[in-house]
Amino acid sequence: MITEKDISKALGKTIKSPIRVGSVEDLGFSTETFLDFFKPLFDELSDDVYLVRGKQISFLKELFPNDTALIEKRHQPYFEGAADIEVLQPWIDQLTPEQKLEFDRLSMITRQRNISSFLIEVWDEDYFIERTGQQGFQQNVGDFRGWRRVFTQATAEAVQGEHFHRLLKKISALVRSIHPEARKLQITSHFMRTISREQIKGENAPEGVHEDGAQYIMSALVINRQNINGGESQIYEQNPKGSNEIIYQKELQPGEFIFQADTGEEFTFGNDLWHYVTPIEPKDVSQAGIRDIIGFDIDILD
Repeated sequence: MITEKDISKALGKTIKSPIRVGSVEDLGFSTETFLDFFKPLFDELSDDVYLVRGKQISFLKELFPNDTALIEKRHQPYFEGAADIEVLQPWIDQLTPEQKLEFDRLSMITRQRNISSFLIEVWDEDYFIERTGQQGFQQNVGDFRGWRRVFTQATAEAVQGEHFHRLLKKISALVRSIHPEARKLQITSHFMRTISREQIKGENAPEGVHEDGAQYIMSALVINRQNINGGESQIYEQNPKGSNEIIYQKELQPGEFIFQADTGEEFTFGNDLWHYVTPIEPKDVSQAGIRDIIGFDIDILD
């Protein structure tokens, strides 16, 4: 497993904030058995309409700069689903045929997902897992991801059986290898499918280089790459002046993951880590390109 020490050696400078790059084999799983279980579960995901709504708003603001403030007033209610697309109709009606085609292209679904949250308590090296209900999801960040989003809950088959519980325990153990005193963790999982079609890139990280607002993340445990180019995971260090320097990059293959410190780690360890994933495009444009991952947001509660 690659760590921040290996990355430091390659860079010729010290990175102290925790990073782990490895595979499910490093966690004690058989890659074939692991992927055979999880792959079919991604065919059950629901459309992520929030990404589409954000693209539509950005497109209209770009076309109608004089109306930016008025469009922005409708952004959050539309994004959160409190208002429907009719609130954007005054601008949609003004689009040229070419612009309407582009608007419709941006309205195509390129991401699907579900969500689930858990409390993990550790007593005498035994792990106790409790699934917690979550009606809405908000990230502790300063952009649109801080607004409330409601995603379909993962099925019991996906996250309440032996396979997923064992994975939660392994992720908890990664955290406890850094914080052996940790006794209670909150972990939120995201099953996500990114879809790319001809002339439509699949955006894995439309917000750009970012943090997720958790203490630790497994930014991606890749389950499937089908008919795609791209999807390279990148880790950045942000310096005190706010610029980002890439310190590690890898095109993760099925069964591989990146785990890293995410928010506030600069005060504990000294390095402010951010991350990004490049868009995907289909190799064969006559078919969709697909990238399936499980992401995890992890916080130490006690």
